[in-house]
Amino acid sequence: MRTAFAMPLAAAVLSSLVSAQTPPPVPAPAAATVAATAVAVIVKVPKPWYAPRALVVGKMRDTIPQYESLPGLNYKMYSFARADGHFGGLYLWKDRAAAEAWFNPAWFERVRRERGVEGQVRMFEAPVVLVNPGTNAGSGEGDALATLVTIPTPPGVTRERLVAEFRAALPVYEKIAGLKRKYFIITGDGRFGGIYQWESQAVADAWFNSGWHERVAKTYGTAAAIEWFDTPILAPSKLADNRIGNARP
Repeated sequence: MRTAFAMPLAAAVLSSLVSAQTPPPVPAPAAATVAATAVAVIVKVPKPWYAPRALVVGKMRDTIPQYESLPGLNYKMYSFARADGHFGGLYLWKDRAAAEAWFNPAWFERVRRERGVEGQVRMFEAPVVLVNPGTNAGSGEGDALATLVTIPTPPGVTRERLVAEFRAALPVYEKIAGLKRKYFIITGDGRFGGIYQWESQAVADAWFNSGWHERVAKTYGTAAAIEWFDTPILAPSKLADNRIGNARP
């Protein structure tokens, strides 16, 4: 039963709640000897029923300085998954080594110890990254949202073919008003797609309209899977070493 006494506990518990995403500092990964591919990561941790979203957002805000100076992290969108309300983030890392250095065994153990659940961490190769003008204006809050779209990779289509198609599609996405970012991704389970950051719901809805869904179904013979995230806080890195190319890695 949810009783009134639980609400005062929220502030005390939220420090550990948000710290589930914040393990002790880790050393920067060694420089790669070959060009590395960026990695996008989506993290979800269950939000306690007694913690109002505003309180969680406040605790997220407190961690911005840490993420702005985290080695290897290019960008973080603090997030709430619309499907289940879980909180977390959508991250863009310079490479897999940097991502795995942060989401190390100690991170998972800390989530289990403090939350009693398994933190969900999904990593995607992001060989092409689009950053439209004005996106990295600094940390901020607003109505931005994000979508994760994945589609089964057609039989016989290689990674090289996918990357070539991603690059060929860049001019289209560069012209979409209201699209702030797109990470073209390849999953580890035979799918491809993108992580999109939109400035508003209206812009996203205009793109993912009925015509878009029909084209996907006709082209690939199946519907796309779409996940929606509210992203109340955006935190680009302040470290020059964390930059991932310009718009194209």
